[in-house]
Amino acid sequence: MKTAQVAISVVVTLLISAGCESEGLSQSEPVVGGGDVLSAYAASKIRIVGLSEITDALDDERTSRVKVYVDLLDSFGNRIKSPGVFRFELYEFMPRSSEPKGKRIFIREDIDLTDATRNNSYWRDFLRTYQFDLDLNFKVKANATLMLEVTFTTPTGKRLRGLFQLEPEQQ
Repeated sequence: MKTAQVAISVVVTLLISAGCESEGLSQSEPVVGGGDVLSAYAASKIRIVGLSEITDALDDERTSRVKVYVDLLDSFGNRIKSPGVFRFELYEFMPRSSEPKGKRIFIREDIDLTDATRNNSYWRDFLRTYQFDLDLNFKVKANATLMLEVTFTTPTGKRLRGLFQLEPEQQ
């Protein structure tokens, strides 16, 4: 009987000293390191999709159009939608060179997609990618190979770059 009383008093003492409150964070307390967690889901890589192509402009046979599909990827490699600014540049292709970008022949005015409505207008949800139609002020030669560079600037100022070799569609 005496050992039972001792055991009960030990258990009661432990419960009282432990307290009733849990060690977890309450909802009102900020999460330490939350920025690190969120940055894992931010854009960390850019990829130009193989669907990208050069075509004749619909309204003018003297000019060309570049249809560009761009993936933004988070640190897990998942395609995401993100606010930011896109820049598109076309270069001549330099074969058999360590630097395939030759002379720059086209630069598009930056496309600012920090506004949610404008961002959504370029997003193709069924593909989980962005689509841009860039009208060129010249006609791309039938046998010309070009290098397309896309630069994406995140809201934090980080720049992501992607490079893709484009060839005109065969007629």
